[in-house]
Amino acid sequence: MTTVTVAGQEVHVIDRGSGEPVVFLHAFPFNAAMWEYQYAALEGDRRVIGIDLPGFGSSPAPTDPRAATMDSWADLVAGVLDELGLEQPVIVAASMGGYLTFELIRRHLDKLGPLVLVATRAKSDDVDTWEKRTQQQQALEAGDDLATLAKGMVEGLLSQATLQRPELVEYVLALMQHNLPEGWIAALEAMKKRPDAMGALRGMPRKTLVVAGELDRITPLAESTLITRLVADGELVVVKDSSHLPNLENPVEFNEVLVRFLDSLGAGTDAGADTDSAES
Repeated sequence: MTTVTVAGQEVHVIDRGSGEPVVFLHAFPFNAAMWEYQYAALEGDRRVIGIDLPGFGSSPAPTDPRAATMDSWADLVAGVLDELGLEQPVIVAASMGGYLTFELIRRHLDKLGPLVLVATRAKSDDVDTWEKRTQQQQALEAGDDLATLAKGMVEGLLSQATLQRPELVEYVLALMQHNLPEGWIAALEAMKKRPDAMGALRGMPRKTLVVAGELDRITPLAESTLITRLVADGELVVVKDSSHLPNLENPVEFNEVLVRFLDSLGAGTDAGADTDSAES
């Protein structure tokens, strides 16, 4: 584990193993620890890097949560990649991490290798989602604790079968609460402000694996299918018996899918072949 500083913001990073680098960007409201099953599966052969966004995991809170944007976070992540000496690593990103990746595509495509996009969508928030995020921010600013909000969210994140696994439910709740209220507020603000990403993805040249949970109610399969069709070289895989968190709900199948994709890249992939900007 290490800490790097980019533009005055300290960022906690999990950094294990050696070999070809794979960078993980977490979902909301989680942190880099949500990928522990994947780190364990990969770190024997690859270098795995998990980034805690500001106010999540062990990263300090942002100075002004309401000023957070996906583009500022994209610049922060690009700075982390530079600080760690990573040149066009594979990026694995879930849900909110996918939104952040879309902004990285717009601003820093030259720093990205192949992509794995998990349970995410290209479209911006609709009015109902925007209002729900605003209400969550207001609740946190009024003093509601993270445990209350986490318990209210967990049923939407997990499949009915997963909800019958108390140990996993408790683990998911613990991950959601091991963050700061300022981090939640900042993430909600950045997600609310994010633009539609379909233009950025159209013809995007990086090889892309899109992973969907079979039972995901937050990000329906149609959203994953859209991303696969927009990018120049996309593949869609559906992980069985999982909802919005397939890497936690069915880690064995998820890891098999991920390792197969990484192994398929081989030497001399598109990771460094094309540094043209995607359409914005």
